[in-house]
Amino acid sequence: MRYEHEDGDNATASAIRVGLARKKSNQSALAKHLQLSQPAIHRRMTGQVPWRLNELSTVAEYLGVSVSELV
Repeated sequence: MRYEHEDGDNATASAIRVGLARKKSNQSALAKHLQLSQPAIHRRMTGQVPWRLNELSTVAEYLGVSVSELV
């Protein structure tokens, strides 16, 4: 099931991509930080699986931004 119909998911994925680029990081490094597999991150980034709030909090910390900047 895809969750792409929720506008926030695409905006969140875009914000995370920008943050990763600024940090000169990638989805694999983010996956390791979150203790998730790279395919699990990919599913979230493509809207197949929604982000959990605790995951977004950890992503924000990793990227040095606030959760509100990701949603």
